Amino acid sequence: MGYDRASYQKNKADALFRIGFHAEVIGKIDEAAAKYEKAIKADPGHYQSYVQLSRLYERKGDTGKAAHYMNAAERSRGNSMPEKPLARQQMTSPRPTMISRLLEVLNEEKPDPVKDAELRNMLPHVWGPFFGRFDSLREVQRQAIPTVLGGENAMIIAPTASGKTEAIFAPLVERMEAEQWPGLSILYICPTKALAEDIARRLMDMVDGLDVTIAQRNGDTKTLNEKDPQNILVTTPESLDSLLSRSPGCLLGLRAVVLDELHMLDGSYRGDQLRVLLRRLTRETSTTPRIYATTATVSGPERMAARYMSDARLVRTAGGRSIDYRIVPTLEMAARQFQEMRAHKALLFCNTPQEAEELARTELKRHFPRSVIKVHHGKLDARMRLDAENALRNGRDVVCACTSTLEVGVDIGDIDLVMLVRRPRSVASLSQRIGRGNRREDSMKVVAIASTAGESIYYEKVFKAVTRSEYDTARYEFDPSVAVQQVLSSLSGGKVLSDESVFGMFDGLLPEKDVSLILTQLSESGWIELDGNDWKATARIGELGPGVFSNIPGYDSIQVVDMASGSTVGSIGLPVDNIFVLAGQAWLVREREKTRVLVTAVEEGTEIANFSSYDRFGAFFDMLPFSMRLRMRQRQGSMDEGGQGHRSFRER
Repeated sequence: MGYDRASYQKNKADALFRIGFHAEVIGKIDEAAAKYEKAIKADPGHYQSYVQLSRLYERKGDTGKAAHYMNAAERSRGNSMPEKPLARQQMTSPRPTMISRLLEVLNEEKPDPVKDAELRNMLPHVWGPFFGRFDSLREVQRQAIPTVLGGENAMIIAPTASGKTEAIFAPLVERMEAEQWPGLSILYICPTKALAEDIARRLMDMVDGLDVTIAQRNGDTKTLNEKDPQNILVTTPESLDSLLSRSPGCLLGLRAVVLDELHMLDGSYRGDQLRVLLRRLTRETSTTPRIYATTATVSGPERMAARYMSDARLVRTAGGRSIDYRIVPTLEMAARQFQEMRAHKALLFCNTPQEAEELARTELKRHFPRSVIKVHHGKLDARMRLDAENALRNGRDVVCACTSTLEVGVDIGDIDLVMLVRRPRSVASLSQRIGRGNRREDSMKVVAIASTAGESIYYEKVFKAVTRSEYDTARYEFDPSVAVQQVLSSLSGGKVLSDESVFGMFDGLLPEKDVSLILTQLSESGWIELDGNDWKATARIGELGPGVFSNIPGYDSIQVVDMASGSTVGSIGLPVDNIFVLAGQAWLVREREKTRVLVTAVEEGTEIANFSSYDRFGAFFDMLPFSMRLRMRQRQGSMDEGGQGHRSFRER
């Protein structure tokens, strides 16, 4: 068979399109646009690339380029179709369609007054504050409370809004009160700052009237008294890293560690960082606290639990809520569904802060009054996130463009509708997002925007998988960039570690030869040095500042302050463009200071600054030996080509 250049160019364009689409899914918009352009260069008739470029430029507010690429898409489609009579073409031309279905799930929650009375006697100190206002316990609470009271490690697996927090926290506080645990005895680790803030408020309400004190420690709030610590600390992995490195004495009396919404961390460099921190916690404080985790329904929960604790008891409940979903091709049709369903409050989930900002700044303003539009993501100042949360909780008409910061636990009241603007990175994430809606109803109302037939099929399969609780976790390997970060974090502040201790930190996580390569690389680069048999950091570690405790890319950011009001808008990753968007508003940089930029609001029609996104590699990836970086990129590329990143549910 001879060489077919046309087929070769088409296959090349298809491959470039897939790479570009993956880049777009994870928030790398510029990289995606470049791949789409290359796909068109390889095959000038590549319809999908034209369409995606049109969508990208429409989201950026460049309607001219958007129209140009859409016209090119229509021309390419016309050129690729065989000639037919005009009337026939009009009859068969594709029209925007909507898929609408209700997937019903049997609610298995049933009252059990006998069991509830038994558990009430087991919780004499905390029954009233925690459960006194409820008619009945939830099934997950009936199963979890005896396990926690018995001091077993446990992972609670249940759908969102099932009462997992109370299922763990009530028996822990009961033990604290009954056994008189002194000082800081419970560590509550949350995946996001927003959830940490909300959990702390909820816990304070729960223990009101009890002799229990609660503190926070995260990037926004620090209320922990390190000299006389409170009984319970709500924090994030990165803040725990900082505390463990700087003030480990606070943690000497720990009895329990709670890992909240673990599915949001597991399988990522943040989850790997947490795994090492739990090891360090035991080693550096000589304590062996019990570990309790909560998670959405995932397959292989035994494997997940084993990564964070030993001999875990799994507590899981069946059931859930029905899904009333609509799949539409455009945001315009999604907005129309909002009106037809007579909704008042909606969450519009995006995957990155940049996507949320673009959505709020451009497309939402075409369909909703500006006064009802809010934005919520981790780059916003805590006060602005709180403003959005208060609006959702107490307002009447609110549409909020958000990221995973509202995926879990934050108290935002009852939401009428959840819109999936972009496909979530995992099915567990999708399950949590749609679970944020209609908390007081038996079914969740969802609108998913699918720009292609393939995405529509994906959503239909995933919604069915969620109702059957039949979805898988992705293939997983420990991220070696975490080893770089943890070596530097452990040695910060003048600490010294023996060679044996460093290798022990990663025992069973990384091969010894990889740990050796990393130590050699860090030593040759001037970050650490070996003194006899002990490793210590050099003065160069000061260059990292507080960033040594975080492996999240884009940690280096700068505070944004509105000159007109003097209030902090949020933070944006460095370097900063002269004009950027934050909190749904375009800002112009007027003054640059060492730790902040002073800005004023400007009119629309501007390009958008790049936000830090949750990248596939950790921030310390570039400090790995070249051979390890190459291996990781090859492995990631292999997974991308094989589509393994998207196989997160079982197909029947």
